[in-house]
Amino acid sequence: MEAKLAHDWILDVLRDLQSYSMQNGLTELAERVEALLPVAEAEITARAMDPDTPVH
Repeated sequence: MEAKLAHDWILDVLRDLQSYSMQNGLTELAERVEALLPVAEAEITARAMDPDTPVH
């Protein structure tokens, strides 16, 4: 799972972006980031399980 840890920083960035967006009335951006978080988590997890997983 070392690969997952190497990419976890991007989840922190997305959460920060979502928080900033919500605090500053950027609701569409906040909603899009909210929808993106599970996608990012799934891809990072898949990549950690199989480093040969294609990136698209």
